[in-house]
Amino acid sequence: MATKISICSNALVLLGDRPISSFSEGGEAGTAASNLYDSAYESELVKHRWRFATKKSVSLSRFTDTPQNEWAYQFQLPTDLLLVQRIYPNQAYEIYGDRLYSNMLEAEIDYTYKPDETSLPGYFAELMELKMAWKLATPVTDNATKAREYSDLYQDAFTIAALVDSQQSPSESVDDSPLIDVRG
Repeated sequence: MATKISICSNALVLLGDRPISSFSEGGEAGTAASNLYDSAYESELVKHRWRFATKKSVSLSRFTDTPQNEWAYQFQLPTDLLLVQRIYPNQAYEIYGDRLYSNMLEAEIDYTYKPDETSLPGYFAELMELKMAWKLATPVTDNATKAREYSDLYQDAFTIAALVDSQQSPSESVDDSPLIDVRG
């Protein structure tokens, strides 16, 4: 079971530093990890539609007042939203701040949120360890070559993690298409 501390501790071990059990005990390495982790975690969550970090078909609350723009309605977005993945029904919309604007009377969304690290699948926890090793390599080791090495390892791990995560749903088949029909 991963935690923010265990992910950063493992990243430091990868860099040849000592493990930590809290950010405050880790000295400069712990401080660097504490400062870099949250933004690295959130940016990783929005790079792919991770199934473990997706909430499905969440109904949005509509505001009663009419927006002062081209849209007919405005909806409150969830406080834990990082990225809207899909809207139901599929209609045009825009997001400004914590509101979604649309001409739909009702709206549901699928969206990316920030799950607690204890619920992360192993492939994503390992991905975060490599990302943190990459991000911490220069401040901890002062070695740009090591940072490039961990950047490359991270890129490879991202490809594998995204592939594994994508296998949680079957591929959609093309049942009817004019391009297939002409093959005869």
